[in-house]
Amino acid sequence: MSRLELRKHPRYKPNPAAPVRVDIMGNGFLEVVHARDVSLGGLSIFVPHDFVDCDIAGEVDLIVTFGKNRPFKVRAMIRHRSTGRNEHWFGLEFVDLSEEHRGAIAQYLSRCSKLLD
Repeated sequence: MSRLELRKHPRYKPNPAAPVRVDIMGNGFLEVVHARDVSLGGLSIFVPHDFVDCDIAGEVDLIVTFGKNRPFKVRAMIRHRSTGRNEHWFGLEFVDLSEEHRGAIAQYLSRCSKLLD
């Protein structure tokens, strides 16, 4: 089974005119980054220092801002971590996303380009 078939939700490339800002807060760290891709189930981020010396086990808090829309807070789990030597990508899965926030994400994604895996 391919990775695409395993995904619950298709991924989208953020609209360059309305980037997705992600404030990620965990045990002993706070980062402000931008999403590489987004879906109804989560997003991926680039962290230059690879969370070295940070506790990334368990859930993290996110404040997500889609373009100029109002930010919202959601919990997430780090589900994927790139394994390449010079790669610093992390996949985050939303936890208990409200219907209101799911609707806001769906509205944003309607203006984005779908990615092919």
